[in-house]
Amino acid sequence: MTVAKKPTRDPLAGFACRLGDVVIRAGGDEAWLAGALVLAEDAPVVVLFVAPDAGKDRAVLARARGEALLWLSPLGPDEIATGAEPPSAIEHGATRFDRLRRLPLHVERVGTGTPDVGDRVVFAEYAASSGERLVLLVGACAPRAWRGVALEEGMYDLLPGGKATLGD
Repeated sequence: MTVAKKPTRDPLAGFACRLGDVVIRAGGDEAWLAGALVLAEDAPVVVLFVAPDAGKDRAVLARARGEALLWLSPLGPDEIATGAEPPSAIEHGATRFDRLRRLPLHVERVGTGTPDVGDRVVFAEYAASSGERLVLLVGACAPRAWRGVALEEGMYDLLPGGKATLGD
């Protein structure tokens, strides 16, 4: 597991989730938030929390000052083909995803278990007509992708993890 450096400020201020929290999805699936990729322009705008679990890794994407979350599963390195720029549409399996947003952002890794995506990425979020979501990070390292669904407030419970430190 990769351990990230300890930040001097709290990059997770203003987000619904924190390191150490547990997100429980309706139906009982849960994700313990061990690490995070904080994606920022001048200030953090989106956080991709990683929740490693034996055989069933998860990720949870949160936006600044937002209650809706994306519940995601990582895709394999060969499942999405992309160049240096995220495409306007992606097909994965039999599903077409159209790009909703594209943001060039700085990356800060906090906690444990975060993938190395480089210091800068292009963050792209996609939606399918079925409501599914796909998130793509393209940077100096190999592209990383996650696929899942949006969870609106009331579709999940959040169990606070206490006072987890950002560098532990």
